Amino acid sequence: MTDTSASAAPAASPAAARARYTTAPDPAPLLALNFGFARARALGTALDLGLFTELARGPRTCEDLAAALGCDSRALGDLLAVLTEFGLLTEDGQEPTELSRAYLVEGEPAYLGDHFAEVLGQWDRWSALTSVVRSGERSGDLGAPASRGRHPGLFGGGFPIAVRVAFAAVQALGLRGAGRAGRVLDLACGGGEWGIALAAADPLAEVTAHDDPVLLGSARARAAEFGVAGRFRFVSADFAAPPFADAGFDTVVLAHAGRFAGPSATARLVGECARLLRPGGSLLLADVMRPEPGRPALSRPMLGLSLRVNTADGAVMAAEEYRALMEEAGVTAKECVTRGLVTAQTGERR
Repeated sequence: MTDTSASAAPAASPAAARARYTTAPDPAPLLALNFGFARARALGTALDLGLFTELARGPRTCEDLAAALGCDSRALGDLLAVLTEFGLLTEDGQEPTELSRAYLVEGEPAYLGDHFAEVLGQWDRWSALTSVVRSGERSGDLGAPASRGRHPGLFGGGFPIAVRVAFAAVQALGLRGAGRAGRVLDLACGGGEWGIALAAADPLAEVTAHDDPVLLGSARARAAEFGVAGRFRFVSADFAAPPFADAGFDTVVLAHAGRFAGPSATARLVGECARLLRPGGSLLLADVMRPEPGRPALSRPMLGLSLRVNTADGAVMAAEEYRALMEEAGVTAKECVTRGLVTAQTGERR
């Protein structure tokens, strides 16, 4: 029988054989990619256990922590060692670091645990990626606006990150000063960061926050945190026909809804935004958008793949596609700024 395996390659000198391996690129990046799923699960398990929250109460030995969390001390010790390597625990493994104390301790304003749990909840869907790529079939429910309330960690839980971008974009776009924002509608408001940023920039602004009732609860708490709740009203979502009169607002915001909903649904939403704007009013569209040629992609390709896995029609659209939708709806595109992954595009209702 003839051996056709790689091991049957023609014999070479030891030096030549060794060179095949020592001159190849370092495989470390591939190994890190291949093991990325385990890192995510280690973080998810720590959050499930409430580990960072427990340690934030004070330094704790592994044995004491295991007793408090109801865990096996040896298995927990292995997890603590990993979290220490991640930079999430101090070197002795007994306290959260500054990073994890800010974002992974329940009750802290910037807690991201709900958001991370939502993303980790996509675990099973990602296991079908090979099938999705082969068939092109899509079925995820994250894109439909009516499903937003079932995923509060995704659509509201990222507030600590999103609020930075919202404030920076509002400042960069010059939307500051008394009377600049006026009557604001934050359509599909999520955590409320864009309405809050506009209210903070314009002391005369009156903001209507619109979304699923589950998300409105979070937005209400955030508005109170920033001291602007007195200028907010909260309206439960009806995405098929938002319950607002024509031309009733000076500013309408649609943020982080388009990429989940997909191009067709986004066109409808932009048209609805235009209906609600008075002539001369401002439309503010904010989302992760494809970069211009030559600009770094950052994580946008991965987000695009995630939308294919988790939504029925979602996609990362380009800024010019949003501008085309605005033009069709009777809105003239104005300023455009990008902060990190997020692009904010303004327009004026004709």
